[in-house]
Amino acid sequence: MGVPGEVWGLNADTGKLTWYAETTLTGNICPSVVIDGDIAFVFGGYQSSGSHAIRVGGKGDVTDSHMVWSTRNSSYVATPILHEGHLYWVDDRGQAFCVEAKSGELVYRERLKGVDSGGRPFYASPVLAGGKLYVVSRWNGTFVFAAKPEFEQIAQNKFESDESDFSATPAISNGELFLRSGKFLYCVAKQ
Repeated sequence: MGVPGEVWGLNADTGKLTWYAETTLTGNICPSVVIDGDIAFVFGGYQSSGSHAIRVGGKGDVTDSHMVWSTRNSSYVATPILHEGHLYWVDDRGQAFCVEAKSGELVYRERLKGVDSGGRPFYASPVLAGGKLYVVSRWNGTFVFAAKPEFEQIAQNKFESDESDFSATPAISNGELFLRSGKFLYCVAKQ
């Protein structure tokens, strides 16, 4: 569990703290922890944001012995997707990131084309389907880019008649993509 300044490992039976590691992440820790085997990836923070990879397990303070890597690259709100050894996300400013999960090395950071609103245009987490990442922006539609370590923006799709806020993470079920705006619930499917 990510909390300001630390990551906690809790005993699932008792809820008691078994281990913790200190982090540089302050303030809000919105993204969920992403787990890959025995590695926990933690993102977030405000005003000091970043990301950490920490080997899970142990007892007490495992900061020095279990920290795999840390970096300033981070998602503020969205939970990244782990796919084929890479972590993908779009930050709240509209930059798409790909980071190598094993090393924390930045593979790319690219501004999405078509983001024309100020403020924080992205809150939703990406979803993965068919080798593509779908990321919903608050006001500029859904962005589609390839889930591979070379940046390729494929599409930008928007419901022109709905100008409300789209902040929710999409859901995928049985080949259908569900999107929720401030006014409507949409189902997108191949006919």
